[in-house]
Amino acid sequence: MRCAILVLVTLSATGALARAENPGSSPWNWDQWQNLAVQDGGRQKPLDTLAWETSRSLSNRTSFADPQTGEPLNCTALYLAMLFEGPGWDRPLDPQATDAQLHAGYFASRQPDKWDISRLLLVDSLELRRNLGMSQDQKYISPWKLSQAKIRDPQTGRETLFVTWAARQMDRKQQGRTPLERKSLELADRYWSYQDLRMGLRLTVLPVPASETREWFPVSYLVQAPMLSLMDPSGQVQRAQEQLQRIRAAYLARSPAAFNQASAEFLATVRSLGPKLGAYPRQKVIDLEVAYNHWAPFRFAWIFTMTAALAMLLAMGTRWKWFYLGALGLFVAGMAAMFIGFGMRVAISGRAPVTNMYESVIYVGLGTALFGLVFELIYRKRYILTAAACVSTLTLIMADNCPAHLDPTIHPLQPVLRSNYWLILHVMTITLSYAAFALALGIANITLGFFLVRSNKGETIAALSRFTYKVLQVGVILLAAGTILGGVWADYSWGRFWGWDPKEVWALIALLGYLAVLHARHVNWVGPFGLAACAVACFSLVVVAWYGVNFVMGAGLHSYGFGGGGEGYVGGVLAAQLLYVALAALRWRTMPDDPATPRRDLACASG
Repeated sequence: MRCAILVLVTLSATGALARAENPGSSPWNWDQWQNLAVQDGGRQKPLDTLAWETSRSLSNRTSFADPQTGEPLNCTALYLAMLFEGPGWDRPLDPQATDAQLHAGYFASRQPDKWDISRLLLVDSLELRRNLGMSQDQKYISPWKLSQAKIRDPQTGRETLFVTWAARQMDRKQQGRTPLERKSLELADRYWSYQDLRMGLRLTVLPVPASETREWFPVSYLVQAPMLSLMDPSGQVQRAQEQLQRIRAAYLARSPAAFNQASAEFLATVRSLGPKLGAYPRQKVIDLEVAYNHWAPFRFAWIFTMTAALAMLLAMGTRWKWFYLGALGLFVAGMAAMFIGFGMRVAISGRAPVTNMYESVIYVGLGTALFGLVFELIYRKRYILTAAACVSTLTLIMADNCPAHLDPTIHPLQPVLRSNYWLILHVMTITLSYAAFALALGIANITLGFFLVRSNKGETIAALSRFTYKVLQVGVILLAAGTILGGVWADYSWGRFWGWDPKEVWALIALLGYLAVLHARHVNWVGPFGLAACAVACFSLVVVAWYGVNFVMGAGLHSYGFGGGGEGYVGGVLAAQLLYVALAALRWRTMPDDPATPRRDLACASG
């Protein structure tokens, strides 16, 4: 038991430190910048969040090294280093220029620096790498090389500059784009975002006085004294500008002490001045988001649930009560971490945290854990908690390690989602049904494991079958309620109850599929094996309704939830699940006949 506790503490400490991104005892105090409030992407957030989101979008990495000195840099340090060394300080940008003109002129009158020639931009498409003349194992390209790269236009067959070709693709409708065009636009967006960072167009630090649209000053415009003399007669903003110039001068002079002092003065000025100029976030909310970023509660959650699953396996193998109680405690700790994480996201965003794929995945993990704990406390069968812990762990690990496909960014709500009443009733209900079906999937996989090893534990198999049936009943009730509430929400938001939208159609197909399974079991058309096989197979309907419509089809009125990528991985997992069912069926055919596992079960698995 002491060894298990030691392993848990070690894993927890590792999870906490993994996101802290502390580069060590650097003389540069970059961390004081993490709590600076900025406005980006339609909401106000800390610079820590902006820096992390930018690093992830550019490179899908969170740790870097200075190309010349090799000094380790966390996301905030990297962001500020590229900003302070970028253009626009000594040569102010034209405030009347369009974004396209600014991007086109980035390399026009300057030589590329160490950041421009560093491989910072992720190219995650093999086809795109081939078209850009990159080797297949080269995942990154430098902004300078990309600005010079050429690509052959699939429509005309002519070779042209990549950035020019990508800009033309922006005018095409999203549904008509090929996979190559979609990946090309993603890469071009990384390129333009990099330029915005270097030119100071992305970082906004102070509200524009008396702005009706609640605009903020970007750094590139904040350093332009002529503009400030007209918009800031009191001189308050100009004081912040002068401090910002001193910060950059200290950085370029490689003077950490002067940099740290000037940074502290600038940050104090901004926090005092911001609320006087316009809408400015409360510092407590900004600090909470920084704490959320670095504590990573959902990472703690999967460490706890994974350890709980291992402890439960030990409990089943050794029959030691202490392992069982320890597994329960760890499982509850994992749920507590999930609840805390959701509570923090609600406090930060001011809404229910189920409006994108990332949030729905971790919500399914929480729902699976909740259902698993309730059924475990009722029936005291260790298989239930084991299945719940495994499924929750998998969902949380997937959300924690796939930011390119499951975007953890907190975005402002789309207008159709701003009715919190319908959002909570419909979305949370239907997502809870996915959690119930996921738990049934876990229990069914354990049941199929008994058939795979040709176990003769008929009573255990029958008990697992009963649990699967009960959990499926809960899922069907929730899915039916969620589908009906979705129709009510559609009538409220779009003026019609049902429109045969792909999301609606596949929700109905999933509901009818699970109703057929419950009916087949109720009338004894299938037994334990058939129910387990169908519970596994029918989860593919949930995957299509939940993932396929959003990430593969990309069509319908539910466009606020669309994403892309990962189709190969999801298809591989589904194929592996069906192969697992087939292997269990082949093994079951050679089992001795048993009343608990009637031979007619195989009809459901094969049909």
